[in-house]
Amino acid sequence: MQIFLMIGGYLALGAVQFFAIISGVQALGVHWVLSGLLALFLAYMPIVGTAAGVYGAVTAWGWSLTHALALFVGPLVVAMILALLMMAAESRGRRA
Repeated sequence: MQIFLMIGGYLALGAVQFFAIISGVQALGVHWVLSGLLALFLAYMPIVGTAAGVYGAVTAWGWSLTHALALFVGPLVVAMILALLMMAAESRGRRA
């Protein structure tokens, strides 16, 4: 059950990020059909896709820069913290 919640959350986060990228491309004056196609391409380019998504969340959706960065960079920071905590717990288990 827990894995289904994680997969659902991952897919929902990805969908919101994808629509933010589409909105960012549309804010530059590109037609929505072409924006969707460009977003598919940009989504796989980590820095460019993130920049387009943050731009879309700020310009098209009216989010603050902090909230937009939290949407795109927040999950990475949380994953890094969890990985560090797991490594620390594993090293403590070997010493004991």
